[in-house]
Amino acid sequence: MQFTQVVFYGRLGSQALAMFNFDPAQWRGARILDCPGGPGSLSALLRTEGLDVTAVDPLYALSEAELEQRTRADLESAMATLATSSAIRPDFNLDACRQEHLEALAAFLADRRAHCERYLAASLPNLPFADQSFDLVLSGHLLFSYAPCSAGGLMEEPGLDLDWHRSALHELLRVSRRAVHLYPAHTMELQARRHPYAEALLAELPTSWHGRFATTSYDQGHEGLTDALELECQLGPLPTSSANLRTSADPENRHDPTPLVDER
Repeated sequence: MQFTQVVFYGRLGSQALAMFNFDPAQWRGARILDCPGGPGSLSALLRTEGLDVTAVDPLYALSEAELEQRTRADLESAMATLATSSAIRPDFNLDACRQEHLEALAAFLADRRAHCERYLAASLPNLPFADQSFDLVLSGHLLFSYAPCSAGGLMEEPGLDLDWHRSALHELLRVSRRAVHLYPAHTMELQARRHPYAEALLAELPTSWHGRFATTSYDQGHEGLTDALELECQLGPLPTSSANLRTSADPENRHDPTPLVDER
């Protein structure tokens, strides 16, 4: 299963809750960032729960008609790819999957229409927020998913390489004061395993953060270790510059990719 670009379609808010093991009741009064939000309905669902949520995605710069057109085109292309993929279980219901994506799109468009100021055009690894702007950052179906195929991702070479992942994760940590949850943290193959980039980044976390892999109930057609990655901030200084990351990569030489979006 291989893509030439990051595809733009979204998931239902209820599916995102399962992906992230997220209980809205535990985050009352918190500021939440969905990054990248894509055309999914997580923000809409959290808003009905009374949470303060902002979503970012570079394609939010498009008009409503353009967003719908792009989502439907990417969805049909992706469904055709999945239909012939050996990375998906034969019993996985693609027709139901397609319908869920369309329901998510409808809810997203309605919520964006009502709360357009909470949907901002921005992309990793450079977000337009001050340090510690959010209590919780949720990031689905971009990191790890769109690593190169040779590293267990979905993208043709070079994909989003390890240096890009370092920069992107650091940015997510920078804007969060309490937690960052990422899904999936596994390879995109039938017998999924923990993604090597996720394991590498977990080992490189700043000293003020710790993390763990966590099982989830969300099913996207794979078997094996289909974990999320949950990161929490401990007492101590939060990262405010790339120098805080314990990595051998020189920040000045890191890849700065063309803005991309996810498939939530």
